[in-house]
Amino acid sequence: MSDYHVSKFAIGKDDAINNRKFDNKEDAEHYAKNQSVSDTQHRYEVQKNNKGEFDTIKSYLKGEEV
Repeated sequence: MSDYHVSKFAIGKDDAINNRKFDNKEDAEHYAKNQSVSDTQHRYEVQKNNKGEFDTIKSYLKGEEV
């Protein structure tokens, strides 16, 4: 299981549209920030695996951390 993943959410919604797995935090953060710059209709959350549950550590919207 991957240590991190990035989840894509429609703005104002709580259900993830999809997830992408990453092995390290830096790659996940870089991907989330870049995707949020080009896709202003969604927010991207970097999540860390915590014993099978993923906890959000950063969220990006329009290229900015929120």
